[in-house]
Amino acid sequence: MLWSWINAVVDLVGQNPSWALAVAFAAAIIEAVAVLGILIPGTPILMAVAGAAAMAGQPMLPFLLLAILGAVIGDFVSFWVGQKYSRQLRLMWPFRTRPHLMLQADRFFQRYGTLSVALCRFIPVLRSTVPLVAGMAGMQRQRFIVANILSAFVWAPVHVFPAQFAGLSLERLQDGDWQTATLWAAALAGCCAAGWVLHRRVVAVRAR
Repeated sequence: MLWSWINAVVDLVGQNPSWALAVAFAAAIIEAVAVLGILIPGTPILMAVAGAAAMAGQPMLPFLLLAILGAVIGDFVSFWVGQKYSRQLRLMWPFRTRPHLMLQADRFFQRYGTLSVALCRFIPVLRSTVPLVAGMAGMQRQRFIVANILSAFVWAPVHVFPAQFAGLSLERLQDGDWQTATLWAAALAGCCAAGWVLHRRVVAVRAR
């Protein structure tokens, strides 16, 4: 059952590569947009599509570039909305009914300033609310754009490459090539370990 589902997704991605790229691009944007990033799991969608694309033999470079571009666009949209509607936002859903969302983002931004734009990408909820708060707080647009772009170049590979390794490992495993599957699985484990260390360091920074 599991393999049939995986094969169906891989076939769909392989037959419609433009759709796969569009979905990955949209997922990267959604992940960073305020409110949408809280409600819709953009990161799992991006990784699932990238993994299926790897199994289908598609190159990862287009997915990586679109993930970077989508992340930059998503964060900038949140920042722009924060700038334009700073007075109204705290009275709107979901921030009116969940004030802790803005309170946490406020504290994080006040503490780390420009660095918060980069760090928040790796913290759930904050990744879609800190850019909004940065806009509301009147952060200089140039400073935000620099932090936004540089952090996107870290965020995208951290998610696309593990998805690629997972897809290639499953592909080799399905073909009975256990040795190669093990090598790709080891690469995946290395990426996950590096991602875990990065996440722990960001969380430690947040806790200070």
